[in-house]
Amino acid sequence: MTKEEILQKSRKDNGGKDMEDLEVQKQATMVGYYSCAGLCALITILSYIFTKRISLQCWIIFFGMLSVAFFTKFIKLKKMHELVVAISYLLIFTLLTIAFIFELTGRLPS
Repeated sequence: MTKEEILQKSRKDNGGKDMEDLEVQKQATMVGYYSCAGLCALITILSYIFTKRISLQCWIIFFGMLSVAFFTKFIKLKKMHELVVAISYLLIFTLLTIAFIFELTGRLPS
């Protein structure tokens, strides 16, 4: 087999993507997760400085995104660890959403 045939077989096995593409996608996903967490932290700090309250909305979106990502990984990989992490993130998402609804309805002080 030539080098090009090996690369072609690898792309076929990996859905048309070579290993470098997959690694770059993985790194981009991680950078996205960390950037999102950093932005949520920055928004929370700024919100607290200017309003003396913590903004839950960005954290709801962040943990919702993580739970969907890990549920997707679980469906694709069938690894129990991914399911446990996904359920944990979903629980955090649910609790933050409930707190946000209570805050909107006046049951929690804003």
